[in-house]
Amino acid sequence: MTTHNSKLITNNSVEYGTSIIEYSLAFAERKTLGIKVYPDKSVHVIAPIGTSLDKVSEKVHSKAAWVLRQQDFFLSFQPITPPRKFISGETHLYLGKQYRLKLVESDKESVKLQGGNISVYCKNKENKQRIEKLLKAWYKSKADQHFIKLFEELTPLAKSFYEGEPSIKYRWMDKRWGSCSQKGEVLLNNELIKTPKKCIEYVIIHELCHLAHLNHSTAFYELLNKLSPDWRRTKDELERLMV
Repeated sequence: MTTHNSKLITNNSVEYGTSIIEYSLAFAERKTLGIKVYPDKSVHVIAPIGTSLDKVSEKVHSKAAWVLRQQDFFLSFQPITPPRKFISGETHLYLGKQYRLKLVESDKESVKLQGGNISVYCKNKENKQRIEKLLKAWYKSKADQHFIKLFEELTPLAKSFYEGEPSIKYRWMDKRWGSCSQKGEVLLNNELIKTPKKCIEYVIIHELCHLAHLNHSTAFYELLNKLSPDWRRTKDELERLMV
């Protein structure tokens, strides 16, 4: 057995089925080995000084199913939207399709979808804060149009395991795609209006499953698999689209 100091060791990994779990490893004066999964999907392991790398790998492998569930949890809810400059020619998403931003100086402010462009009519094309505000208001109006309709179409899925009447709200959020309260209130991120319809449906179904299980237990994933068998592929598409 080799003794290690507190130096951080990176690029460690274990295989679990078809998945590869990469993790960083540090050694410290402690009695037990700890594993943490962070919102960016990274896995950090802290082991007692003197623990062999084989022992660490064995422990991570034994916790692999839990690690993958935690990664699913964070990535299901974490939008990673690139910063925007709000200049003409820049690409912006709407319902999964890319559009070019077209800025047009006008005394009457508005936002219109015109062919392959999202045209923003504004008084000053250099006022980026105003352009962003106009664009976000337009996205919010589109969320009003689509979110409620999709929610009403999908809520019957919950009737077999939830007796109440689920409700929906939505707003801009930095770190979550959605959430669900014990009172049956589903909250969606307005950012979802930039994604394909099936991605919005996936997040809604994910949240509806929390009406039965307010956690990410095995039972939760069994229900999610039942209601949305292709959810992993949709989640992957959602993540790729918003990176």
